Parts: sequence; structure tokens; C-alpha cells
Amino acid sequence: MAEREQEKGVAPSKFMRELRPEFYSDTSDRTAYQLDASALEYHLDSITSRNQTHDFELFCRKLCERTICPNLKPATGPEGGGDSKADSETIPIADEIATLTYVGDANAAQERWAFAFSAKRKWAEKVRNDVAGIVATQRGYQKVYCVTAQFARAKDRARVEDELSKQYGVTITILDRSWIVDQVVSNDRKDLAFNYLGVGQEVAGSRRLGPTDYSRSQQLEDIEKMLGNPEAFSGMKMQRVTESLVAAKLSRNLELPRIETEGRFARAIRLAEQDGTYRQKLEAHYESIWTAFWWFDDIAYLNGRYDEFANMVSDTDHAINLEFLCNLVQLLFNSVIHQHLTVEEARLEERASRLTERLKLIAENK
Repeated sequence: MAEREQEKGVAPSKFMRELRPEFYSDTSDRTAYQLDASALEYHLDSITSRNQTHDFELFCRKLCERTICPNLKPATGPEGGGDSKADSETIPIADEIATLTYVGDANAAQERWAFAFSAKRKWAEKVRNDVAGIVATQRGYQKVYCVTAQFARAKDRARVEDELSKQYGVTITILDRSWIVDQVVSNDRKDLAFNYLGVGQEVAGSRRLGPTDYSRSQQLEDIEKMLGNPEAFSGMKMQRVTESLVAAKLSRNLELPRIETEGRFARAIRLAEQDGTYRQKLEAHYESIWTAFWWFDDIAYLNGRYDEFANMVSDTDHAINLEFLCNLVQLLFNSVIHQHLTVEEARLEERASRLTERLKLIAENK
């Protein structure tokens, strides 16, 4: 495996950036945050000794807004959830607005969820007390998320979740320190740790927004304002699908965090499936796969999604739709050439043969 890693060719994003730089961000000296996993883990481990429990609760709410659902409200009162009530809960929003969100889980709009945050060492005991207090309010919560600054073994976490879910008839989810570190470090949300916990370093240069990025940013801002208004596309739902896909592409070209860009593509796919034409559905799925390959070097995503997309295109009578599939097959060939995949892993012969048969049928149609 190590030898194969060393023999791999150029990464897709590096190749495309050199070939078509105009597809990528032209902003230089971006503001960045330096924070590694071990530093964040130590900081979380010593939250209580530094008397940062209130800061931790605020940080958790902001993190959950970005990862789980954006419609959270803070707990009232000086002690937050210290009185055995929720530290935060979802705010009901209309279905029309929920459909347009690209952050977290859209189901949070229809259901009432509660959140409890804690840095206490005895996390299992604290979770049990928090869940008991939240359920006792009889507010009809369907889900309770408990975020702890402590490490919780997967086996212990699952046992407590199952036990409490069965006892109270509410879905319980426990998110521990490993989850926090993964969301902050791996998914590039280090700004939250820096701004709300004071951990890490801000690397700020003389940030120069490139002229192309300036235009893209303005376009994205305008489109998001329109998409955020359910009445903006009244009677023009197909236009809304187009705008949502444009927003996803702009996010990609601005090189915004992957989680944001993928969220926008997920929204575009959701709207296309709901209100779009057949072509719009194909394009939304295709652009999502194309982006994962050329921007995020995610060859596995291409390989995993190919058959699903091929099934969507298989019955088309239009060559322009099969063009999408031809492009994806070429990406598989590139992946094999640069040794990111083997011929067997990419199933090249099988997939290329199936596409060839479809192209022959169209070519023979006079």
C-alpha cells in the first residue's frame, strides 16, 4: 500500500488548477487559523479548570448550528441549561425555508430538538441527568443531542444512547470530544475554536480579494438572499433550481470550505429532485461528482457514485445527456492512469462497455 501511495500520479485538483486556473479562487493571503488536534484535545480536557464552561456552551451551540441545524436558539437565564433544561433547542421554521437550507439536517425544521452541553468528567452521569431534566419539561422533544468535552468510548456511548432512548422514548445522540475535534480540525471550522474558546492562532495576512472572487462573492451573496426568500421564485421553481446550482458552483470556485460547498450541492440536488426537469436533475448530480473529483481529490466519491448516475442516464435518447457519463468515464480512466484506482476497482471494462452500447444505439438512430 505504501509503495502504491508513492507511485500515484498528480492529484486531480493540482492538475486542473494548472490547466484551468480561472476555475479556482484568485484570492491571495487568506486569513487562516492554525490549530492541530492535540492542542484542541488538551484545551477541551482543561475547560473546567480554566472556568470556561460558559464559553464551551457557546462554542458548542455555534458548532451545532454549522453541523446539525442552523435554527438554534440559546437557553434563557444566566445559567443556561444548568437548571436541567436544554442548553439550546431548535426554532420551528416553515417547510419552504427548511428546503432551502444547505447546513445540517432539514428535518430540524419539522421536529423539536434539544441540546445539552457539558465539560464534566463524569459524562455518562451528566448525560443521564440532562436527558431526565429535558424530558421532564414535557415540551415534546423528538431528539436530544448531548455534547461532551470528554472522550466517550463508542461502546459506552452506544450503550447509554440505547438505554436512554428506550427509557424515555426519545432519540438520544451523544457527541464526544472526538466528534468535536473532527468537526473543527478535519472540516476546517477552526475559526469557531479561535473565536469562542481562544485556542489556536490566527494567521492573518494582507488579504487581497481577487477581482474574479470579488465578482463571485457578490453573485453568491445576491443569489443566497433570493434563495432565502421563499416568495422570490413564486411560480418559477425551475428557475430556483438553476440559481441553487449556480450558488453551489460559485461556492466551489471561491474554494469555500468543502462542507459549505457540498451543502449547497445537496440543496441543489434536493430542489432539482423536487421541482426540476430531468436535465436539471442530471446536472445537479453530475456537478456534485465533478466537484468532488477536481476540487477535493475525492476519487472514491466518483467511483462510488458512478453506477447510480449511470442508471439515471441509461434510458436517455439525447447524446448531450450521455456526455455527462462520458466525462465521468474519462475521470475513471485518469484515476487508473495516475494509479489512484486499479482497473478492477474502477471496473473500467464493464462500465466503458455499457456506455459504448448506449452511444452505438444513438449513433445508429438516423
